[in-house]
Amino acid sequence: MTRSAEAAAREAKISELKRLIKAHNYETLEMLEEAVDTLLWREQDRLQEQQDENVGEIARAHPK
Repeated sequence: MTRSAEAAAREAKISELKRLIKAHNYETLEMLEEAVDTLLWREQDRLQEQQDENVGEIARAHPK
């Protein structure tokens, strides 16, 4: 996925969270925090997987 597509996907997720907040879909602050944490952890996991793939490609391209 290109950087612009990644940025657009992230903005869409943030917009969805904002929409849900404005619609009062979260009954408690804890529920909102959980939704935000889930979004952030998914993003962190995706970035880590991407970094791991890049390291693997470099390792394969430059064997010992």
